Amino acid sequence: MDHDTIARLIEAEPDTRKKFEIWSKNYEILRCNGRIFTRDTDGKELKRIYCCCENCKKDPQNALHADLFREFYNRSFDELQDELENQKDYGKKLKIWVDRFGIDYCVIYSDPERNKELSIIPQPNSHQEISTYNNMQYRLWKDHHFGPLAKGRVSASDLQSRIKSYNDQLSKSPFADKILEDTKKQLLEQYSTKATPSVKVYFDNLILGKPLDFEEKVLDVPELMNYIEANEAYLFYCYLHKDNMIIKDVFLIHSADVIAETDNGMTWGQIAKFFTMKAVANNVDIPYSDKNFMNLTDSQGKKISNKRVAFVANLKAFNPEQQFQIINELCDTYPAIPGVIALKQQLIVDYKELRQNSPLDENGEMIEEVKGLLSDYPRAEAPYKSAIEKFEKGIYERNALDDLRLSLELLLKEMLSNEKSLENQQGDLKKFLSTKGVSPEIANILWGYIEPMTKYHNKYVKHDDNIGKKDSEMILELTTTILKQIIKASSH
Repeated sequence: MDHDTIARLIEAEPDTRKKFEIWSKNYEILRCNGRIFTRDTDGKELKRIYCCCENCKKDPQNALHADLFREFYNRSFDELQDELENQKDYGKKLKIWVDRFGIDYCVIYSDPERNKELSIIPQPNSHQEISTYNNMQYRLWKDHHFGPLAKGRVSASDLQSRIKSYNDQLSKSPFADKILEDTKKQLLEQYSTKATPSVKVYFDNLILGKPLDFEEKVLDVPELMNYIEANEAYLFYCYLHKDNMIIKDVFLIHSADVIAETDNGMTWGQIAKFFTMKAVANNVDIPYSDKNFMNLTDSQGKKISNKRVAFVANLKAFNPEQQFQIINELCDTYPAIPGVIALKQQLIVDYKELRQNSPLDENGEMIEEVKGLLSDYPRAEAPYKSAIEKFEKGIYERNALDDLRLSLELLLKEMLSNEKSLENQQGDLKKFLSTKGVSPEIANILWGYIEPMTKYHNKYVKHDDNIGKKDSEMILELTTTILKQIIKASSH
């Protein structure tokens, strides 16, 4: 509901308790600083329901509402406290807090009358909590300033804005080498003479391979903002410095040769439809969108010789990041075309800096946590890390899934002190979990994840057959979850 609708509902309600109920369902009482007001269209305070300031306390009617405020405040406080206490995983606690309070979450909520306090600040001796907290802060503030809703908030100094401006320059000049060298020079001059001292130190350290240690201490907002500025500039410098940040023509041609191969590749109709969709989404003009290949002519009016020529021409209309995403998406969409898997692997390995989102991003925090938990089980740790490295390179073949299965199998063998195969661990695992206080129902759920994964592995992976990107990522997520839950249960 918008502010006006909420204000009208509250104004029309004669009962004060119900006014509080309407207000507290739509606004966060823990963040109100003792001021309960309706708001106008712009969010400005309109009419008081309750206020704790000294002047308002003198108003007898306002004073009558103090007990109601305390009741609703305590209720919200206690609900959040219970939710946090019932969640043992710090990363999930932090997500609860961020989902509720957003970017302004770096605070402590207190209840002096009951001597209670709520905070999400990490324990000073927990490097893992500190790292999780700082990484979350980094992502939130970066998105706040450079994300899709941040237009006009700050200057366009983030990586993607710099790349866009740079590519716009390249598209308008035949002297690409001079633009590249001038841009490098300007960037280094900016961060050696014009940047603030702390930003300059961060930038210089990044150049020297010394990133900020996110595990050492909780970073305050000014530190994070300075580091974000320095890191975005450093990433752009890497972009300029590395030849493989621009996809070479020979690779674009090779991509067309594979994906648009005459007999087994995409048809021209499929190609035209796909590129038209991408052109609209990215606001790009492509030279060839007509689905009738016979209508295609080049700038001289000559007929296009084959669909691969038009494919490359369309691909060149996009910037390097978009080219990467297009080739990557087509490889995932048409995995049965001969040579596509090898093409995708080469794309990820040779041009990994252009990759905007890794398939590991969504579960990155949990993966890092499991890596730490597996440090006590080196036999299981090695294949798990090997699997993660393969996923980072875009490899979704049987070797990556073999590594995940092996990691889980070796972990259970070590924990259960036997040499049984994964399929035959059901009885021993449930008995082990029971000794650790895990209920039979939860043990059944865990095995309910393991059993179908072993069947999938035996049916598809062993034969290197029908292994898709979505299946692989789901197995990675499930295996990571199972490893985490079993290790945590064993420590009880």
